[in-house]
Amino acid sequence: FKLRGGMGLLGVMGKYGLYRWSNMLAVVDQIVRKVDPKDALGGRLWSNYTWHGDQAPGHPFVHGLQTADCDFNDMRHAKLHIQCGKNLVENKMPDSHWFIEMMERGGRIVSITPEYSPVSTKCDYWIQVRPGCTDTALFLGLAKLMIDRGWYDEKFIKAYTDFPLLIRTDNLQRLHAKDVIADYRPGLKKDGPSYQVQHLTDEQYARLHDYVVYDEQAKSVRAITRDQMGPRMIQDGIAPALSFAGKVKLVDGSEVEVMTLWDAYKNHNLKDYDLATVAEITGADPSVIERLAKDIWEVSKAGHAVAIHVGEGINHWFHATLANRAQYLPIMLTGQLGRPGAGCYTWAGNYKAALFQGAPGVGPGFLGWIAEDPFAPNLDAKTDGKAIKVNKTTKDEEPAYWNHGERPLIVNTPKYGRKNFTGDTHMPTPTKFLWFANVNLFNNAKHAYDMLFVVNPKIDCIIAQDVEMTSSCEYSDIVFPANTWMEFQTYEITASCSNPYLQIWKGGIPPVHDSRDDVHILAETAEALSKETGDKRFADYWRFIVDDKANGVKTYIQRLMDGSTTTRGYRVADILEGKYGDSGVALMLFRTYPRIPFWENIHDGMPFWTDTGRLNSYCDIPEAILYGENFIVHREGPEAT
Repeated sequence: FKLRGGMGLLGVMGKYGLYRWSNMLAVVDQIVRKVDPKDALGGRLWSNYTWHGDQAPGHPFVHGLQTADCDFNDMRHAKLHIQCGKNLVENKMPDSHWFIEMMERGGRIVSITPEYSPVSTKCDYWIQVRPGCTDTALFLGLAKLMIDRGWYDEKFIKAYTDFPLLIRTDNLQRLHAKDVIADYRPGLKKDGPSYQVQHLTDEQYARLHDYVVYDEQAKSVRAITRDQMGPRMIQDGIAPALSFAGKVKLVDGSEVEVMTLWDAYKNHNLKDYDLATVAEITGADPSVIERLAKDIWEVSKAGHAVAIHVGEGINHWFHATLANRAQYLPIMLTGQLGRPGAGCYTWAGNYKAALFQGAPGVGPGFLGWIAEDPFAPNLDAKTDGKAIKVNKTTKDEEPAYWNHGERPLIVNTPKYGRKNFTGDTHMPTPTKFLWFANVNLFNNAKHAYDMLFVVNPKIDCIIAQDVEMTSSCEYSDIVFPANTWMEFQTYEITASCSNPYLQIWKGGIPPVHDSRDDVHILAETAEALSKETGDKRFADYWRFIVDDKANGVKTYIQRLMDGSTTTRGYRVADILEGKYGDSGVALMLFRTYPRIPFWENIHDGMPFWTDTGRLNSYCDIPEAILYGENFIVHREGPEAT
């Protein structure tokens, strides 16, 4: 059973509610298989933006998070605004004035696109690049220029990036402390931020490593943990050298050549990206490439903010992972992160369920709504949301498997034999029941004919839930007509990736057709399942909505806010009465306004969410080394579709 709440943040109760319904399916499993509740399984949760390819797939390689995006009103704080494969003029009309206002504030705007786009009309200069994601080569060329000319912040690089870490030249992996220090004991402290704030477990730490730098004061190699970054590295007396190459003796008595990642990039990888070569690859004017590198450095040196905004035009393309990683290099070289106006961001719509973030002492956050224990739902309307018991019975899955004919991607290669690129940890099961809401799923999928006439007929039941008769509805077994926003008969809640506002609202007109609110569809089908099975647990899972169609959902909204760090303390009634401004609106409780991503990492010494705890320019997982993408490199892709 696979369910997908399309663009769920647009309606956390009704759209993401489909994931709650999927969690409830564990009760069906318990009944059918007659298993203990602890062994019962719910459905599969299909993703949204990651399958669409909207988000920047290279961002997790750099900082470890799904992606990074800023409040759009933060754009006016930059003095150099770079849009790469992005069109905020047409695609974010209400907010585009924030970056356009930079003209009045003495900032510069740069556009990097193959065509003279609407953004280019607002720019100080436009860098035309050849289609096919040649942006990767452009940013590698910028990095080489900046390194060769000394246009970088050495203190930031040593404290917050992986450039000082040593890698082995024999196997291209980072050097591990246990391999060079006899009887080495892992150095990560239990009272440090990795354990105390990021909740790293011993099991996870065992899969990671402590790494090695060359200490320029001690004149020897030295272990470094993921906590030892930023001010904590300085406090612990670690002085890593950026440049070092030589031999080190391993604990087994052998010797191995090592070098810092800085030297590996500077003296080897970036050798291929001199100005003339980059101009040839990209088709860009060499003088304009040089101008951008100089602008990034001069604006940074003057203490002002530089921001790079990456569009879906990059993220959808071949080798986008490499492009995203390359786009971060100028940011890493100049320390343009964790401050107003600065950073490298993308915009891909309202995807971030993590806005409703849980924490110890506060509550389960978003999981309190979609993953409340279906075997013990809390039926006390006055219960504080932090007391909701979570039991996630579902498993996350990408629709890509279904869209590849319900087959894993297995290739018989000439050199390496049979290769399974789907991976054991990502191996889904064939789809037999499919229910999606608020998304034209079949239209979004590639290979439409194959999906409609070869793959989908093998699915026993397909349910589409939408506000209009889409092509997906036409090829579904059951269609649930949903109310539009203006027709909502009960309340809904949403937030945003591009502004700090929390919104609770309902519609203003009666439904034009025989349609229901999304959350009513979910509650009524659960109630019908109780009648069919004689088991009231299905209806109980939606009890407050079943009993009070007009206002029952407020109980679940209040619990969601109670259990989230960004909304705890708010009351639904206060927000609807306009206590914080307009009726239905309040500010999310962020730490900064505008929201500044990575504030804690730069100002509080919080490790980034990577294996090294730093911004990573390098990836040494076996697949990356095998595919030649451990270093950031340019790879040619098809020029057009």
